[in-house]
Amino acid sequence: MTSVSLFLAGKYLRPRRSAVSVITVISVIGVTLGVAVLIIVLAVMTGFTDLMKSKLLETQAHFHIRGYQGTVGDPAELVQAAEKVGAKAAGVVQTPLLAQVGEKLDTRIIAIGTRPEALRDFMKLQTYLVLGEISLKPGEVIISSDMARRWNVSAGSRILLHSPSKLTGMVKIGKDGKVELNRDRAVYLPGEFTVSGIYSFGKYDFDRAVLFLNAEDAADLAGLPWGFVTMIYGWVPDPFHMERQLDALQKAIPQYFTISSWQQENRQLLEVLQVEKRMMFFLLVFIVLVAAFSIANTLITSVYQKTREIGILKALGASDGVVLRVFVLQGLLVGVTGACSGTLLGVLVIRFRNDILRLAARWTGQDLFPKEFYYFNELPAHIIAGDVILIAAMAIILCTIGAVIPALRAARLDPAGALRYE
Repeated sequence: MTSVSLFLAGKYLRPRRSAVSVITVISVIGVTLGVAVLIIVLAVMTGFTDLMKSKLLETQAHFHIRGYQGTVGDPAELVQAAEKVGAKAAGVVQTPLLAQVGEKLDTRIIAIGTRPEALRDFMKLQTYLVLGEISLKPGEVIISSDMARRWNVSAGSRILLHSPSKLTGMVKIGKDGKVELNRDRAVYLPGEFTVSGIYSFGKYDFDRAVLFLNAEDAADLAGLPWGFVTMIYGWVPDPFHMERQLDALQKAIPQYFTISSWQQENRQLLEVLQVEKRMMFFLLVFIVLVAAFSIANTLITSVYQKTREIGILKALGASDGVVLRVFVLQGLLVGVTGACSGTLLGVLVIRFRNDILRLAARWTGQDLFPKEFYYFNELPAHIIAGDVILIAAMAIILCTIGAVIPALRAARLDPAGALRYE
């Protein structure tokens, strides 16, 4: 009898020139759009999170070692301690700077000074180098392609870098409360550097602000004593599972040094991305839920429309279970059809997402995914099979549940009363 129920369920779903058929098509479209939107949104959120983590690991160290005074006087000791627990490390001078090109002054610059080997071996900067080379000889600097565009410079150009601490040290507040020259530090000249390379990590906030210097040049600009650094950058083979290594390292170094992982450095951002993904899933489930209610409404209408046919079926000996299965299977078929078509639509939209964005931007004349706000040049997406299966299963289950109430109503119809009514 299951085959009979399935046959009748499919027959009732066939498009016919009636209001019920139109409502049925609309219900299928509703499920399709709900499933597609859920897949698209979760894929984009997952892709954004994955790409953000990838870019964070490319542009940051896996962990940082800092001193309570803000400086590290003997970086070699900490580097050796990191190597003993299976990590790689390098001393780094990280300091804010002001860049001057001609009469233009850029105030939002962060310099990272370290050894060229650290940039090549650990940060893999050569992978993202678009022009020049990684040499970082004294007086050389590596800037981003965004900086090169803003400053209108290229490899071989010369720029000036100002130290904020040295600039502020040129003046002081006198005893009478007036600003006066600090005679001990009244003469100050900025550092002049040659652009030896241009990089692009493809992460807007990093490319916007960070340039690379020789460690000694950066220390001089920061006003640090010879051999001092501001922190230690460290890298491990597996940045997602490094708790044991960091615990062992913390025990091996003096207590006045602190270690922070890249997850801790970016905890707020990562938590926000995770919460947003959960909330988007929760809210968009209501789209499929609305479609399920629409299916229930469609089947209730169908039951009243097919009262005579149900009466004939039951008069011919069809049990309540057979009639129940007909309408439950009808909801199941709507759910399966909507889930399959929605999955296909969602995958196609994700596949051509950037083409769609470019087309929409051409039509509207506006950039729908500005990198200044979202950090990346293109819309990221990552479809996870488990998410797709969960969404499709949820849609099918909700549609099937939505068909239960009208199915019970149809199963309880009295055949004599149904035929008398007709």
